[in-house]
Amino acid sequence: MTLTLTKLDYATRDRKGKVAFYVLLWKRKGISLETFDNYWRDVHGPVCARLPCQYQYWQFHLEYNQGGLWPSLEGIECNLPPEDQFDGIAELTFASEADRQTWFSAAAILMNDEHNIFSKAIGYNTSPGNSKTYVDRIEIGDPNGKLNVLKFHLMVKKADGVSVDAFRQYMTDSFAASVIQSDSVLKFRLHLFEEIDNSRPDAAGVSHFESLERQYQAAVEIAFSNPLEMEKFFASNEYAAAAKNQVKYVKQISTFAERAAYTFVYEGNMTLAGQRSSTVANLITRVGAVNQLQEDIVALMGGSVIAI
Repeated sequence: MTLTLTKLDYATRDRKGKVAFYVLLWKRKGISLETFDNYWRDVHGPVCARLPCQYQYWQFHLEYNQGGLWPSLEGIECNLPPEDQFDGIAELTFASEADRQTWFSAAAILMNDEHNIFSKAIGYNTSPGNSKTYVDRIEIGDPNGKLNVLKFHLMVKKADGVSVDAFRQYMTDSFAASVIQSDSVLKFRLHLFEEIDNSRPDAAGVSHFESLERQYQAAVEIAFSNPLEMEKFFASNEYAAAAKNQVKYVKQISTFAERAAYTFVYEGNMTLAGQRSSTVANLITRVGAVNQLQEDIVALMGGSVIAI
């Protein structure tokens, strides 16, 4: 995917997404990662995109956490056991909590599809103001495939004995405030999670339950233009300030490298990937088939019948 990096900051484009539903996804045993990617992207994604009230819907396809990507600090865990390694993140944002609840009420149709590719799906909610993009210098906000940047998703657990309020204050006033001062950071987005609602029923063969000790309290999306810029950041005063006193507030940081990102709803509208699947959208873009964007074809592919 052609990517333009600029000094412009596009962070404001995310602000209408006031709350998020952030779902960690484990692939079903017995299917390949390729099958998982293809089905989640080209079958499950377009179904989810048609549910009401979404402002944004992204899929992040990930590498397993293997350590070594993020600097390890004494007293902070960074590696994960196999059972905690997940394969992707679905992030949906909404303009209000009411919109999110409307989506939840319509989302039962997805339950029948979950067992085709997932073994576990753990969904976190954020409250208004607790999913925020602080900086974003990546021009493309609605990717459909690989971006030519280094992007990571950090899952964060608070330290034992620290209150949620104190942990959140550290993540916003110390960690985020310091990180975003670095010119090496292309994007920084922070989520502060509520405790999981474990009353959400399981789907057939798909667990929606997560014990309290295995839950995360925050997630970070962070990007760099290349490995050199990433290492410059880790050697910077800005990172040193972000990591200062971290062990007091953070117990674990697990880092997942992003393989690709796909967008199915953007600014409240289905993208071409949402309408036609990511693969078809890519073909239309590569060929330059502008006729496929005409209203009559869009309506036809959306299920409208053309009178003869």
